Amino acid sequence: MQQLTPKISVLMSVYNGSAYLQESIESILHQTYSDFEFIIIDDCSTDKSAAIIAKYAQKDRRIKLITNQTNIGLTKSLNKGLTLAQGKYIARQDADDISYPARLEKEVLVLEKSADIGLVSCNINLIDSQGNSLGKLDRACDTDIVGWYLLFYNRLAGHSQVMFRRQLVIKLGGYDEARLYSQDYELWCRLINVSNIAILPEILLKQRRHADSISASKSLEQKRYSLEQSQQNIEGLINREINLEQVKYLRGFWLGHCYPDRFPDPKSIERLNPTLIELYQAFIQSKNKQHNAVPDLSQTLQLIISQQFALWIQSPLTRKQGLITKIRVSYLASSWCSSAIFSSWLVMLKNTIPTLAKVIFRPLADLKSISQINKSTRS
Repeated sequence: MQQLTPKISVLMSVYNGSAYLQESIESILHQTYSDFEFIIIDDCSTDKSAAIIAKYAQKDRRIKLITNQTNIGLTKSLNKGLTLAQGKYIARQDADDISYPARLEKEVLVLEKSADIGLVSCNINLIDSQGNSLGKLDRACDTDIVGWYLLFYNRLAGHSQVMFRRQLVIKLGGYDEARLYSQDYELWCRLINVSNIAILPEILLKQRRHADSISASKSLEQKRYSLEQSQQNIEGLINREINLEQVKYLRGFWLGHCYPDRFPDPKSIERLNPTLIELYQAFIQSKNKQHNAVPDLSQTLQLIISQQFALWIQSPLTRKQGLITKIRVSYLASSWCSSAIFSSWLVMLKNTIPTLAKVIFRPLADLKSISQINKSTRS
């Protein structure tokens, strides 16, 4: 029997989202975990969104339709939802995304079992406007290093797949209403300072990419807000100013294995290494001040930095940079952790040997063919 006060409040804000709204709502209503209320805020939509929500609200009492009198935007709508929510936990859901049936069940289990976890996320399956798969966003990693990645970019890779403790976020002041975009990234960066964030290694959400989404239609504004947040993170850690161009290169360094065109050029990578050292030292120092500092975090961080250099060497855009450049970057990688660079060179050699074999043996094959043609002609 469902409790009077639900365990989870699912929070959705909708503005002209009728194209995908029905599928998104049903993905929540069909969850294996049923103890939730579903707060849907219609932010003055001019399409059929309000009618669609009303139809479902009549069928399922868990849905609570809230209609804004004026359009106040996503950030303020989410804060409004936080104040109306009754659940211990908040699960976000965007109007164009689809949650897998076990998402709520698996995420609430993490929060119930681990008091030190303030927010739980998961891996994501990207889909297009028609629902076709575009690939996987694999963002799962050790909880101890989520904070490191958040320095540079939104490691969680979205908003619609998370579940967090309501009172914790309210205590933090909720979403920053000065942020029109990347409000989720800004909140995660505050939350990581007072609680841990876990990213499950399972795909529990289909995130839709389409031309009308905020990330597509407002990409330049969103990128600016996001980069400024990264700049704020980095400056706060090392206690000095850093320009946005450096922030952009640092972000490209950490996202280059997913988006090769973002990897910085070789000279920029060499210039960034001293900053990486500075950030690494400051990050470890800040963790050591905490009572729950993790053993071997220093070695773990050195390894992932070295591995990222190794991934740069293997990336398609750097295969033509020349041997000298690869050796110089390999030296940087080995200065962090020598074992990672060995595996990288083995991969490169594995890819290079077949090409070398073709270069060496193709002329011999051509000579053999010419010889056979000559014999045939003489006979």
